[in-house]
Amino acid sequence: MVIHEYDYFYEKRTRRNIGHVTYEEQELIRNSKIVIMGVGGVGGSLTEQLARIGCQNIVICDNDLYEESNLNRQLCTTEELGKYKVDHLESHLKAIDPQMNVSKWKNIASHNIDIILENANIVCLSLDDPIASIIIARKCREKQIPMVESWGIPYLWAWWFTSDSISYEECFNTDTTTLSIEELEENEMSVYTDLFPKLLQFPGIEEMYDRKEGIIEQILQGERSFPSMASFVHLTASYLATEIIFAGILNMKKKVLAPNVVGYDYIRMQPIQIKIN
Repeated sequence: MVIHEYDYFYEKRTRRNIGHVTYEEQELIRNSKIVIMGVGGVGGSLTEQLARIGCQNIVICDNDLYEESNLNRQLCTTEELGKYKVDHLESHLKAIDPQMNVSKWKNIASHNIDIILENANIVCLSLDDPIASIIIARKCREKQIPMVESWGIPYLWAWWFTSDSISYEECFNTDTTTLSIEELEENEMSVYTDLFPKLLQFPGIEEMYDRKEGIIEQILQGERSFPSMASFVHLTASYLATEIIFAGILNMKKKVLAPNVVGYDYIRMQPIQIKIN
């Protein structure tokens, strides 16, 4: 049997995966199309991990530029400040695997969402834009594409939105279900007032975020971003990578469907099992 140079390189660089997965499963991982919506702290680290695991069909979407506040957790150095995240990440992924198929988008809207999601197997939502998140979630539900989400908070967890779960808008009580996508795009929403309050249902999270008194109130007023550290962000990204591979692609792990949370509080070293309402 002739082993082509391309296949030999891929087999050699993913060989340490075998045992956790079979060769046949590695091919499924290789050929699955994964769309990462938002490639900042969580999404950027997740994308790198998927590339190293052997995913070769990845779509990355983000319209942000790197800035100084990203240096504490994101895949950038001072040399990347002012550059688009998707541009730097594309180069970074190609340096890991020159054979990767990387598609990048700087904007997500009604006019291009169908193209972005074409032939997608799994979508990961890691945006801080409520309007774009709702548009993505609606389209994923319409196309029956499983969508996984987590946040870079001090808990290991992730939930899935599928045809068997409640919708994203129901989960976050956004009061937008009667609006068309075009009407949505004319609205204004804030991650801090429309999405973040749901996270306050995690046991102990207010104490974790308000160790500097007044931080929670400033977040809810939209006066500052919520705290985010490299350790929390990269642990979340690793958990999402595990979810995508073992629950999304290989179906070895049961998907936890929103609004249910099954996870672990690794500061207090306690399991958590709650239902967000």
